[in-house]
This record gives sequence, structure tokens and C-alpha cells, in this order.
Amino acid sequence: MLKLGLAAAAAIVIAAPAMADEWDFVLINNSGKAIKTVEIAPTGTTTWQPNKVDPEFKKADATVKPGARMTVHFDKGAGCKYDVKLSFADNSDGVWTGINVCDNSYITVKYNAAGAPAFTAN
Repeated sequence: MLKLGLAAAAAIVIAAPAMADEWDFVLINNSGKAIKTVEIAPTGTTTWQPNKVDPEFKKADATVKPGARMTVHFDKGAGCKYDVKLSFADNSDGVWTGINVCDNSYITVKYNAAGAPAFTAN
């Protein structure tokens, strides 16, 4: 009886759907600044999660230079619209809001003529 109970419990755990899916997109840095860190949160929340960087890819100088690109890995929840927060080497921050990560694989971040965060996605 105990074996049957453990087997049933294991089957339920294995069959349970994951609450979050691992997703990624390519971030292209046209901000004019070197990026130190990337965080992502569902639009309208402040539940920032850091970019999941594989330990073997971490370097002493891990900044993303202007014009360079990087892959952002994160756990996607139920929605498609996300905000991206960047921390720069000059100790400033910027937030790009409402990026549709379901329909776009490449996100280019920049500042518009007024100095506000802007992006293009495709």
C-alpha cells in the first residue's frame, strides 16, 4: 500500500505543469552605454528577476558594450508584456516597458531624441 501511495504521489508531481517557462530573447544594446546587469519583470509589476547567466559564461568584464548583443534568459509567467531594467557601467539605470516577448526574438534598446527609453522589436 505504501509503495502504491508513493508511486501515485510521484506521478502527480511529474504530471504537474510548470508554473513558469524558460524563455529568452536577444537584447541589442543601442543605448550608447555599457550594460552591467539586466532584469525583467511582467509589465506593471516590480517583481524583477535577473538575467539567468550560465556560470561558465561569466567574465570579469561582463558588460555589454554599446552596439553589442546578448541573450537574456528568464522565467516567463502567464503574460507576454514585460519590462526590462538595465543597470549601466556609469551607475545609471533605465527601464523599457511593455515589450512583447512572445512575438519578438530581438529587442533593440535605445534612447530617443528626448532622452527617454525606446525600443524596437522583431
